[in-house]
Amino acid sequence: MNKIIIKGRLAKDPELKKTNSGKVLCNFSVAVGRNFDYEITDFFDCTAWNNNAEFISKYFSKGKEILIDGEMQSDKFKDKNGNNRTSWKVNVNRAEFCGSKGENENTPSNNNSAADIDDLDDLDDDLPFE
Repeated sequence: MNKIIIKGRLAKDPELKKTNSGKVLCNFSVAVGRNFDYEITDFFDCTAWNNNAEFISKYFSKGKEILIDGEMQSDKFKDKNGNNRTSWKVNVNRAEFCGSKGENENTPSNNNSAADIDDLDDLDDDLPFE
């Protein structure tokens, strides 16, 4: 089984791109502090596709907290000196908001649908409890 779950902050703004075949992808990096030593930070390169890519590109930016799950993938290549190298990245299956409400103030609920923000504000008025 290959599964990874990461909670951290975007290290830079996500980059939305299209492949030659028209598929949408989004590359971004997530900074995660280690549990045993928060002074050490790991950076995970991530790629999301299609709807997930558009969702992340639209609602996340550098410094925003994100929760993702996906699979680790390795890419083998030769560097400019001919040495064999391996790089690792997360292929994102799902992304969600996390963090404080104020941080994600202009975003939809914690799912990856592109819900209209104004519609979400109206939901509170219809609830039978407070």
